[in-house]
Amino acid sequence: MNNLSSFKALLSVAFLAIVSSASAALDLGAPASSTPYEPYMRPVKQVLGSVSAKADLTKVKELMKVGRGFRYSFTEPYLAALPSVTAATKSGDCKAKSLWLINQLGDKNVRYVIGKARSTSKISHAWVMWNDGSQWWILDCTNTSKPIPASSVSSSEYIAMYSYDSSRAYTHGGAQRFAGAVASTKAPVAAN
Repeated sequence: MNNLSSFKALLSVAFLAIVSSASAALDLGAPASSTPYEPYMRPVKQVLGSVSAKADLTKVKELMKVGRGFRYSFTEPYLAALPSVTAATKSGDCKAKSLWLINQLGDKNVRYVIGKARSTSKISHAWVMWNDGSQWWILDCTNTSKPIPASSVSSSEYIAMYSYDSSRAYTHGGAQRFAGAVASTKAPVAAN
């Protein structure tokens, strides 16, 4: 092996190491009997309990554009507005937009997630995780109009603390990472 091919091989290994360290392993959490947000999850559980269909990526992309076009308006710090209210006003905060998106998708392979959009965020954020049958996607129409492959997200972005599907709640690694902020301040989702 000459020096040029040795250099190319070393460069390839270094590139793969950088790429794999940039994306974090997807944390799907562990089933939990409850979370600190449990008292505020009634609208979320109501919508999650009514989903039963299967969405495709084309529908997801269309709905993401619609949701991204909604005006941002903050309301109740913990409680997500019902999807009918979000649709009627074409506005909502991250909780409301996420719940509206779940309702519109109608897909049972979703999770409503509470966490941090970035590790440096001072406030919590809500988004949707969706599995299309082959991979998980992050759906955050508050911040973007396009689905994000969960495998492409770095460990300092979209840090889940708690998530909910149609049958249970989950606690994620971010809950321990940001435990002081949640427990001591009762920091609301998307509020200072």
